[in-house]
Amino acid sequence: MSVNIDLSVLRERTTWSAAILSAVLFSGISLVGLSAFDLAGDQIGSGGDVRPIPRLVYESLERDGIETEVMNEDGLIDTSRLEGKIMIIDMMAHDCSSCHAVQYHLEEKMQYWDSLVGERELVILGYGSWYDESIEYLNQSDGEYTVPQYPTGLGSPQSAILENGTLGDPVRYLTPGGTGSIPVVILVDHEGYILAREITGIPLDGWSSFDSSVEIALTGTDEDIVAMRGIGVSEVNTSLPSLFFLGAMLSILVFFSPCAFPVLPSFIGFQMSMATSLDDLAGDGESEAKAPLPPLLGLASGTGMVTFFAAIGAIAAMMGAKFADWGVIWWIALLIACSLFVLGTLNLLGWSSNLFSAFQRWLDRRIGRRSSSDLPRPMRDMFLYGAGYAAASIDCTAIAVIPFVVYLGGMGLNSVLAGLIGLTFGLMLLMVSVVSMVGYGRGAFANSISKYTNGVKLVGAWMMIYAGIVLTIYLNRPDVILSVLEI
Repeated sequence: MSVNIDLSVLRERTTWSAAILSAVLFSGISLVGLSAFDLAGDQIGSGGDVRPIPRLVYESLERDGIETEVMNEDGLIDTSRLEGKIMIIDMMAHDCSSCHAVQYHLEEKMQYWDSLVGERELVILGYGSWYDESIEYLNQSDGEYTVPQYPTGLGSPQSAILENGTLGDPVRYLTPGGTGSIPVVILVDHEGYILAREITGIPLDGWSSFDSSVEIALTGTDEDIVAMRGIGVSEVNTSLPSLFFLGAMLSILVFFSPCAFPVLPSFIGFQMSMATSLDDLAGDGESEAKAPLPPLLGLASGTGMVTFFAAIGAIAAMMGAKFADWGVIWWIALLIACSLFVLGTLNLLGWSSNLFSAFQRWLDRRIGRRSSSDLPRPMRDMFLYGAGYAAASIDCTAIAVIPFVVYLGGMGLNSVLAGLIGLTFGLMLLMVSVVSMVGYGRGAFANSISKYTNGVKLVGAWMMIYAGIVLTIYLNRPDVILSVLEI
């Protein structure tokens, strides 16, 4: 494979003009993606009765001076010991980058909130929501995760105790729509009602609404607090149609997850750049093939996304608890982030087409087919990018999808199929919708875009580079992303 890298593009003004334009587009599309995530979470979580949350009893890290004050005689964290106090419950996991961003914020505000404490006390609790993680793993700091400074423990599917004495899974009652998607941090008043909730570590308002709710809960009147009670506790419905709907709702949070927001702009840029390349080849007479219809490209991308999740699910099922203990998820996401940066740089320098051609020739040899040319294969490329989109978001989505599958597994094969079919249907529909909007939108302006084909390709390359940089920062320092959103 020849290496044809053109460094002269770095001296061209159009390259850096495209970099500025890409930065603007990247920021705009990212904000749209984050807004869609917030809106979806609010809509999904708007149901349920407004009532006190269940009593929570779960295994504690048992650190002296931290958990000991909230533990019962059996060494378990027990929220019944906190009656009359304001609680912040952080539903988190060791291998959840967005959860780390929530933790950073809570720890940053702890001292300030303590200064506001008067007749109402505040207690912050960490609830380990990914049950495949062990209590030892949750109590182990590493490069990406530090053990929370507030009382923390590991939950279970029986950690919620309802008023009638039955046991349930807090994840199903306290996450939006019972989807199990984390992070989730809830503010609970002195009578057990939910006053505020955030479902991301990087809310667009920079935590202002949540923080103001905490201040009102600590210093406001009883009337002020009662007026804030508007968030219900999710109802658990295990009928097959309900599980299908639950899977479909989860797909929205998966698709627009905060881990995926850096990748969405590059995905759109990649599609635009690929279509422009096909138009160039057709115009030069090198190919008579036309790009497939946008819905077909969307199906290819959706299939790649679902295929990746299925492969990871199978690996997780075979590895069991070791899958969580080894921290595989974070490393996969980091690998994709680095790959996006490298591929974007190669694309900018004119070499990525050689890489894809080499991959296709290798694939052709493996299946015994002779390759007649090095022309782009849009269905293949969109399938691969769909898989990459899924891989980039895995640090957020696996925390929701894998426990969701485990939850369904306890109800039998029909329940598993209903939930997974709903999840798959939702992901495919969203991918087809996004790709179709980009494809048909581009078609409407094809004549104008054709004048700037090189610029479109440069924008696509810069989008991938930005995606790799931002995703790497998000995986390692989500607080940096939050500080940018607060500007």
